[in-house]
Amino acid sequence: MSKDNTSKALSRRSFMKASTLAGGGMLIGFNFINSCKPEAKLPVNLADLNYNDFNAFIQIADNGAVTIYSPNPEVGQGVKTSMPMIIAEELDVAWKDVYVKQGILDTKNYTRQVAGGSQSIRFGWDPLRNTGATARQMLINAAAARWGVDSSDCSTKEGVITNGKGDKLGYGDVVKEAAQLEIPEEITLKKIKDYTIIGKDTPNVDVDEIITGKPLYGLDFKTDNMLIASVLRPPSFGQKLDSFDDSETKAIEGVTEVIRFGDKIAVLAKDTWTAMKGKKALKAIWIDDTKLESTTDHDKLLIGLLDGNKFETLRADGNIKKAFAQADKVLERTYESPFLPHN
Repeated sequence: MSKDNTSKALSRRSFMKASTLAGGGMLIGFNFINSCKPEAKLPVNLADLNYNDFNAFIQIADNGAVTIYSPNPEVGQGVKTSMPMIIAEELDVAWKDVYVKQGILDTKNYTRQVAGGSQSIRFGWDPLRNTGATARQMLINAAAARWGVDSSDCSTKEGVITNGKGDKLGYGDVVKEAAQLEIPEEITLKKIKDYTIIGKDTPNVDVDEIITGKPLYGLDFKTDNMLIASVLRPPSFGQKLDSFDDSETKAIEGVTEVIRFGDKIAVLAKDTWTAMKGKKALKAIWIDDTKLESTTDHDKLLIGLLDGNKFETLRADGNIKKAFAQADKVLERTYESPFLPHN
């Protein structure tokens, strides 16, 4: 994770490309996995974009409005809001002027375009900050060139660039010029104390659509001759599939096929209810393959860690020993939860 207020050298090949939009404004593409094709050119019409060349975008209109494309899938964890917030912070725009769109599925170019493991922000933190800061620097450079001053004499706040004399230009005023500039060799990231978006209580960008039932969910998707799959998995970690009998499943009207893949069995049917009935009718025999995970074993392991001295200290704030020694009373409690899958 980058430190705040860090100057960084950037790889032009791996980072961004910019173009002037036909309708006015600038479109910036950036690639999380250093795979931008150096010979690729960004089309000038948004509808004609080749998403295979870039895996995320910032679009700045000539009226100053900013559209940020969020790369990771939103399934309720909030990344469609939080990832664009990181870009907007370093871009230094007012959050109220930002419009967020979901990026397309592009498993070839996107980095870890999945939901799971609580890793979206961890993996995206540096690339997203760098992207916002680079776009901001390009806009500053464009304004500085118009004024005939050094870019270090300029500052930004909520989409407005100001020089040492107090002259001001909005991002929308210079986006076309910025789109023609070279990618800056170095950028400077904001100091944490100067954050105005990150760390603030911000409503989910989809909240209005969510409460009015507008989003398209997986169950809403339909296509011709589509089948529904219901998957039977081992009942415990450490077990594997020995054999199964699917005769009763195949006898259910609407079940089209039963497929084994690894230690799982998928029942394909014409509708969800039939697929679930088919899965329930399967007769599977599971055998122990490795040691089964259990609440008892996990409790023993964790209590052993608490009682031992094998700690890897990741952070140490204050003086806990001194605080305990000076406390009038020390309460100690141990809280446990059973070992369960959280799905």
